[in-house]
Amino acid sequence: MLPSARRDPGRRWLLKALRETAHEIGRLAWALPGDALRRRPSASGVREAWTAIEVAGFLRDSEREDLAAVRAVLARDGAPLPERRAHLAPGEGAYGAAGLDELLWDYAEAREELLWEIELAGREWEHAGVHPHRGAIALAVWVREVHERDLEALWSLRRLREDAAAPA
Repeated sequence: MLPSARRDPGRRWLLKALRETAHEIGRLAWALPGDALRRRPSASGVREAWTAIEVAGFLRDSEREDLAAVRAVLARDGAPLPERRAHLAPGEGAYGAAGLDELLWDYAEAREELLWEIELAGREWEHAGVHPHRGAIALAVWVREVHERDLEALWSLRRLREDAAAPA
């Protein structure tokens, strides 16, 4: 038997949530019409109103950052956690020529790797990393933050879908 999440209901729930939200993100993004992919949402009062391409690029870059952080912490308790920087890329116009398919494919690929790392973690799941400003962060907390990021992305994509469906 794998030294896996099978014995840890909290980890099992987190794996399920990460898998399901990633699938829903892909489903929502691919369902958007092509002309809506680079359109900003109309809702006002939003802190950051990203296009679907920017959301997908942010998710891909975030997933890569988080996969590297999780691997480091699984390898060594107390490993340094980097400052998350992916949220800066959309504001810098980093995804001007990017295609949705490539961004989502890369995100999905990194997500599968993250899921495998979590699934196969034994006692290393109890490790914590050390963030330069936040101090020690349990790996489970870091991964829950990944899930929270996914939920925010889902909300953004749903808002974009509603805008695309609204009459002009």
